[in-house]
Amino acid sequence: MPTLILTSIKALDTTRANKDQWSVKGYFNDPDGNAVPAIDDTGLSALLLNGNEDTVSETNFDADDCRLLNNDKGVICKVTGARFSLKRTKRVPKDAMLEVQRNRNTTTASSYYRVSGVLRRQEFENTLSSPLIAAFGIDGVGEIFDVNYKCTEKVGTRATKFLCTPGTAPPTTAPTATPTPAPSVT
Repeated sequence: MPTLILTSIKALDTTRANKDQWSVKGYFNDPDGNAVPAIDDTGLSALLLNGNEDTVSETNFDADDCRLLNNDKGVICKVTGARFSLKRTKRVPKDAMLEVQRNRNTTTASSYYRVSGVLRRQEFENTLSSPLIAAFGIDGVGEIFDVNYKCTEKVGTRATKFLCTPGTAPPTTAPTATPTPAPSVT
């Protein structure tokens, strides 16, 4: 099963119509090698979700919008105002390096792709809230996603900027039970 490791998700929510935008950067591990040909054959859908898992933005790339790079080194998809690319890399991300060292010969560097996506001219459907989730749907492979928990928000007069990077999930607060007094022993 492919995995997605995003190093950043950036989003810009403006007050002007069709001027919102978001971008992603990171790594994609495809050990089976099925994702890149599937994107070239059927296309790709890119989703940005907020902390409540509501869809903020969705962009679809058809098969005609995508093309393979030379020697299956990746794929680039383009539509008006949006661009998404997967490019094979020999550099394995730091998080995966530990996994490679622990399980030798189970993960090869050639299965890693550098992910880059810029989606402009968007109109966000819902408000942004932390954490941000980027999901990509590929027919025949499934939906892959990553959640970036560590977010900073900058609010301006005309726009709100979100920059999210990987981090640990905040602890959930469980309801605390009121302690019952111990019975007195006499």
